[in-house]
Amino acid sequence: MNYQKADLPMKNLRVLMLAFSLHFLVNIQAKAQDQVTQVDSLYSQILQEQRLLHIVFPKNYNPASTDKYEILYCLDDITGFITLEWGMLQWEGFIPKNMILVGITNPKPNGVNMRDRDFTPTKTRENTGGATSFLSFIKKELIPYINKKYNGSNDGNVLYGGSLGGLFVIHAFLNDPDLFTSYIAIDPSLWWNDFLLTQTAAGKLDSNKVLRNTLYIAGREGNAYQEMGVAAMDSVLRRKAPKGLDWTCVAYRNETHYSANFKGFWDGLKFSYGGFYASTGGYATSRKITIKPKGGIVLKNVPFSLTCFNLMANRYLHFTTNGTEPTLSSPTLDGDETRISLVRDSKIIVKSIGVRSAYDKQDSASFVVGDTLKAIAEPKKVKQGGLYYTCYQGTWDSFPDLKKSKPVKQGIADKDFDVNKLATDKNFVCILTGYIKIEQAGYYILEMGGGNDHSRVYVNNQKVLGNHFIREEGEMYLLPLQVGFYPFRIEYFHKRGEAGLVPIYLKAEGKEDLAIPVEMLYSDK
Repeated sequence: MNYQKADLPMKNLRVLMLAFSLHFLVNIQAKAQDQVTQVDSLYSQILQEQRLLHIVFPKNYNPASTDKYEILYCLDDITGFITLEWGMLQWEGFIPKNMILVGITNPKPNGVNMRDRDFTPTKTRENTGGATSFLSFIKKELIPYINKKYNGSNDGNVLYGGSLGGLFVIHAFLNDPDLFTSYIAIDPSLWWNDFLLTQTAAGKLDSNKVLRNTLYIAGREGNAYQEMGVAAMDSVLRRKAPKGLDWTCVAYRNETHYSANFKGFWDGLKFSYGGFYASTGGYATSRKITIKPKGGIVLKNVPFSLTCFNLMANRYLHFTTNGTEPTLSSPTLDGDETRISLVRDSKIIVKSIGVRSAYDKQDSASFVVGDTLKAIAEPKKVKQGGLYYTCYQGTWDSFPDLKKSKPVKQGIADKDFDVNKLATDKNFVCILTGYIKIEQAGYYILEMGGGNDHSRVYVNNQKVLGNHFIREEGEMYLLPLQVGFYPFRIEYFHKRGEAGLVPIYLKAEGKEDLAIPVEMLYSDK
């Protein structure tokens, strides 16, 4: 018996929700334990002191490898939420796994607040104004040290800081934008010295007409957005942001100066790797974007929907319809699904373009401009409820010629039919024939997924699936269909030991994919 959610007593529902939450937290904690933390230190000639470093390595970090690792530099110790969030971001696929986290600790020798000293760009009181020296330490000593000892990369690195650390992030960006690829400043103390950085920002930005960076600034909604100086910096960036700078300023609701860092670290890293995301979860290494449909027949000047999933698709997914490679000047998709019209046979290319070209991804689809496939009137003596199937067994390596073969099973493939139960220990072919009924005219996508490596699908005796099957991706085809009946044929071929066959899917525009229901299928036998 199937139970609906409403059938469950509220007490049981709470127990299930609690169990799920605990499972999620335990799972996340397990992922965090995959990380290896190391304490290191570096004596700085520039600062004339020893600086303590906390370093977290990603899962499967190999110090003997020649692989280069991008580095996330944090202007504070990295215990607590930073390490946990960083691991979660990697596991889910928002950021790459080949990344090392470096926390620069800020001790207080002899009571000196080193955050005040190192992160402030001008001297307004004792032990302040050391940002220039601290930036020199990072550039000339810390980064070379990390690169040499831990295979750090010179490209793709990130600088993160909050409060005074956020002030320093903005200082570093304005004075040496090429030092890091991404800058994340959370509730930065831009009020410092009467908003000095904001006053000088316009001139600094004018001297860098073209950049290739991301800049993420987060503040708090309300008076704090003004008082911290974030609103003023936002205004400057709107007027002066150089070409190629991917930036944003956001105002968080109902957050404190400290809690903004929890959201800001998460959101800032996701933004910094904009265009990267194509998650399959669990430290996946295979990252792709996939156009849907991959090809088919379209009507001249009749728009169809093109889907290509990625986070913030309308910001990072660029496309062309003439077969040329997209650039930043190419149009972007309108979210995950875009309406496109064609006037001639075309190859569409979609490319995810972020500031880190190493992670750019693209996919293509080819379409033929043609006519709507013509339907037929309802055939005589057809019965609703499934196609007629015949099953053959043999030792074939490829799709066989069945003219001289006799079926071992046959009948109607109704709602209880399971093609994978026809034979479990032999190669077999299953042919399903009949008609599919279309109730509403429009574009339809036919699709078959993994397990159907050798299968084929025909509509109006035209093979629409089985020409371009890609293992682990499957195959799909777009057709403009009329209301009425279409001769429909599925040819399943299964080899012993391979993945099980899966149903053929159908997607009408504006609706979700679904395995073709037997109510749409008819047989005349």
